[in-house]
Amino acid sequence: MKFAVFGATGQTGMQLVAQALEAGHQVTALVRNPAKMTVENENLTMETIDIFDKETFSSKLTGVDVVFSCLGFAPDKAGVTGYTKVTKEIIEAMRSNELKRLIVCHSWYTDEASRGEAPWYIRWTLLPMIKSTLNNMRETEVWLDAEAKDIDYTVVRPPGLANSAMAKGEHKSTVDGFHVAGASARTPRANVAKFMMECIDKEELKGKGVAMAI
Repeated sequence: MKFAVFGATGQTGMQLVAQALEAGHQVTALVRNPAKMTVENENLTMETIDIFDKETFSSKLTGVDVVFSCLGFAPDKAGVTGYTKVTKEIIEAMRSNELKRLIVCHSWYTDEASRGEAPWYIRWTLLPMIKSTLNNMRETEVWLDAEAKDIDYTVVRPPGLANSAMAKGEHKSTVDGFHVAGASARTPRANVAKFMMECIDKEELKGKGVAMAI
């Protein structure tokens, strides 16, 4: 298959790129700074783009089977808007190329009500710090549900991300969930990338958000 990966030079994005290449897929990495890419492979194509301007990357999606987004935006007191802006550009570019499959990486607790389920130490320390990021992720999810029903998207929601080696065993998941009850609050990025690839052919996850963990 042919994949296009936004955020390919991020830590989760590079895990996804590496695993996709190892599985024999062709990968187009759509990046802002190609110098950050540490993976090399004859099936890897690098394209420098402006993630906020579909005109810089729409033509790069020709013939792609699956579009992945591992983009991340830091919290901002003024409010985060990157997720919605980029996603709208990606969707328009996909429509121009008659593409359907999109898999996006967000986070646990994007829904504000779900944050009450977090352990107290996360509720009182981490969540206030990343609130603006989570809120914009949720805004993007709501927009996808309302305005992108023609796209077979899946929003993957992992917990806190770790740079440790891939954990063995089955992934835990909750469809339409914003966390996975009883699961670890940390998941290796390698497992997140693997789970995202596992979502590709799952019909039950199209048009859905799914919380995952180990």
